[in-house]
Amino acid sequence: MGSRAALTTAAARATALLGGLCLTLVLSACSRSASEADQIKSAQELIAKQDLRGATIQLKNALQTNPQSAQARLLLGTTLLESGEPATALVELLKAQELQVPDEQVVPDLARAMLATGEGAKLIAQYDKLTLKDEAANASLKASLAVAYILQGNVPQARQAVAQALQARPGFPAALVVQARLLASDRNFDEAMKVLDDVLAREPGNERAALFKGDLQRNVGTNPAAAQDTYRKLLAAKPDSAPVRAALVGLMIQQRQTPQAKTEFAELKKAAPNNPETIFLEAQIAFYDGNFKLTRELTDRLLKGKIEPPRVLELAGAAEIRLKEYVLAEALLARALKAEPRRLLVRQLLGQAYMRSGQSAKALEVLRPIIDSPEADGATLSLAGEAYLQLGDNKNSQAAFQRALKVAPGDARVRTSAALAQIWRGEGGAAIPALEALAAGGEGGARADLALISARLSQRDLPGALKAIDALEKKMPEQGLPLHLRGRVLAQQGNLPAAAKSFEAALAKEPGYFPAAGSLVALDLKNNKPDAARARLQEFLKSQPKSAPAMLALAELDARSGAPGANVLATLREAAKLNPSQPGPHMVLINRLLAIGDAKGALQAAQDAAAALPNNLDIMALQGRAEGAAGDGQRAVSTFKKLAALEPKNPQPLVLLAEAYLLLQDRSAATLELKRAIELQPDGLLARRRLAQLAVQDKRPQDALALARELQTRKPSDASGFALEGEIEANRKGFDAAIAAFRAALQRNAGVDAAINLHSVYLAAGKGPEAERMAADWQKEHPKDATFTYHLGDVAMASGELAAAQAHYQRVLELQADNALAMNNVAWLMLQQGKPGALPFAQKAAALMPERAAVQDTLSMALEAGNELPKAIEVQQRAIALAPQEGALTLRLAKLYIKQGEKARARAELETLAKQGDRFSGQAEVATLLKTL
Repeated sequence: MGSRAALTTAAARATALLGGLCLTLVLSACSRSASEADQIKSAQELIAKQDLRGATIQLKNALQTNPQSAQARLLLGTTLLESGEPATALVELLKAQELQVPDEQVVPDLARAMLATGEGAKLIAQYDKLTLKDEAANASLKASLAVAYILQGNVPQARQAVAQALQARPGFPAALVVQARLLASDRNFDEAMKVLDDVLAREPGNERAALFKGDLQRNVGTNPAAAQDTYRKLLAAKPDSAPVRAALVGLMIQQRQTPQAKTEFAELKKAAPNNPETIFLEAQIAFYDGNFKLTRELTDRLLKGKIEPPRVLELAGAAEIRLKEYVLAEALLARALKAEPRRLLVRQLLGQAYMRSGQSAKALEVLRPIIDSPEADGATLSLAGEAYLQLGDNKNSQAAFQRALKVAPGDARVRTSAALAQIWRGEGGAAIPALEALAAGGEGGARADLALISARLSQRDLPGALKAIDALEKKMPEQGLPLHLRGRVLAQQGNLPAAAKSFEAALAKEPGYFPAAGSLVALDLKNNKPDAARARLQEFLKSQPKSAPAMLALAELDARSGAPGANVLATLREAAKLNPSQPGPHMVLINRLLAIGDAKGALQAAQDAAAALPNNLDIMALQGRAEGAAGDGQRAVSTFKKLAALEPKNPQPLVLLAEAYLLLQDRSAATLELKRAIELQPDGLLARRRLAQLAVQDKRPQDALALARELQTRKPSDASGFALEGEIEANRKGFDAAIAAFRAALQRNAGVDAAINLHSVYLAAGKGPEAERMAADWQKEHPKDATFTYHLGDVAMASGELAAAQAHYQRVLELQADNALAMNNVAWLMLQQGKPGALPFAQKAAALMPERAAVQDTLSMALEAGNELPKAIEVQQRAIALAPQEGALTLRLAKLYIKQGEKARARAELETLAKQGDRFSGQAEVATLLKTL
């Protein structure tokens, strides 16, 4: 009994304890629930009083109490967004969405946060098709989508989204602000300002309207005082508005009102020290103070998260340019441009970064959308003028500066081009003094000096150019550009030692300035010092290990000097790997792999490039080519369809798409795409010629001729339609008609191709005397035409007239001293005729074209003729590595081994050929040789 009673008492105590514990848990839950509700209610009251900081604290406390509170997450997200913290707001709004907050409540603010954090493309992808039931919510979403479309450059879709927003809620302020932006993009500034004034009359505290109005006043109306007034009126209505105070500080920085800017910034930092706007403005102030390292630190803080606002990337890139870290600048600015392709300053800065790293051609590529626009601005055109100057293109340099003058005649920097315009009109006498005055006065900055240098060089006044460079060097004492320009002028004067010293001085000033290194490499090669050139590039890469231009130059040098192909590819792959955001290294790698027939490798490289640069049209075109080369016609079709959709006005993607369809044996689809290309460009020749070729192949010559004659009707004074008719007639052996067509083309100033075709048709028709007369007449009229002379060499060689062929090719070399193919042919012909002196020709040809197997084969023959068998064998092995499918090269290697007495190695090569069977036509000789071993 005793033990049973004790047990019962213990159970009773346990039951009582359990009951008490349950009661405690319930009371605790009730307490938490009450606390959460109170905190949310308190936050709502603070939001109503515009105390966003206090509301944020209350909502964070509520989430500590209950992390799964959907209401608290939503309120915190919207509060952070209003506080100017879009990145953290985005995180909270996404969590609210995960907690099943209805779309009507969360999506409008989520869209605004995505816009503010540079995720406009993602916003379009996710919500373009969404229509919210709540009218106000739907209007807000559509207004945000309209802004996203504007940032992507898709104005028609932006207009449609604004219309949808205003249809959902007429007079919706956010949509009206976007409408004002669209009006401004059409340069209808008065109407845009009227729309903004109407919004502000109804809502004086509307941040978006006031901020955009201030932007128009400061950037378009060039009235910074009015812009300041607009910002201060808004601050009176919303004194805690970080974006507005930030805009005011930004305006003061722009106006170089540094003390006033710092005073306003102190107020901003006091009110919102951790606000991204505050950090960004501090970075801007540091930049204008010349403290670029602090700018880097502050922008790094802003970029630590996954979200990268384009303007932060822009400022970070600008700082890296000033710190001479051009590769870092390129990477940052490329990401900014990808996020906002229409951002003008990003393109300008990226162009500067490319120019500083010696990639002037890439600078022009990045600036091209602006340069080609009829509304190009003066600053961009002036920058293009500098890029052309660096490339030695004085004609286009002057043209760019001239356009800049027309666009911005009041800009001191652009006024420099007024004198250049005079030079362009042949009024150089008055222009040079004007340029000298501008440069001396310093109004146009360094651009005036660069324009003067360009003008001097265009007049071939090299001493005058050197004098102008002296002045430029004083204005740019820390930069390598003046010294590099001096080196180029000295090189033109023939003073190569002094030029080299100037290039070296440029590198000493700026160790990362590749144009100077590249010029030194060019001098090394000119002096026949390839090893010195290679060492120079390798030394440059030690300090600039990610320099794409240096790696590409090294790869080219290795290829030209006959280095193993694997080494060249390794360098190109490293360049692409280290510079994933630059299309250049990817493109060179893919093109090389395609050139050597490695379709699989080209496809892999193209896929890697497309992953790094998904919207790059050049990469996309190469990917399609690689897919076609790899035999995957269906993928090539898909790729070129996408390319055609992205470039709807460009006929070239349609021609590529047609070729892809031909890989699939779909001639009807190919024909359709070629017809579409002709519709886009009726006067174009490429698509028309390809369509005519298909018609001829399909035994429809009349259809092909109709295409040619339609082009003749459209452009009766142009040669292209008549040349096309000649090609069609020659193809179907209508020689008399072809002769008439080609003669008509030549009467319309057709080029050398038509002349070669006419000469070839005369020969094919058995009209030798007419061919000789025509050739004599052409050469008399075009005594420096090496292309036609080369053609005559080919004709003579094909006819077995070896001495005559050699004479023609040697004439080519008189006109073009570095024509490697002509050199190779001279060497081969000398060997065939048993003449001495072939080796120097063969060696130079192989140095100029190390990747051509036939050229290496000729060098091997020349070495053999000189009894240098080991070297001949080594070169022949190189030729086989370049074209392993060419059995004739392997047969010659076997013969060299036999001559060298290496019978085992000869047998191995011959047995390899024997296994090819009918795939190699020289099996009889293979069998004979095997019997001798």
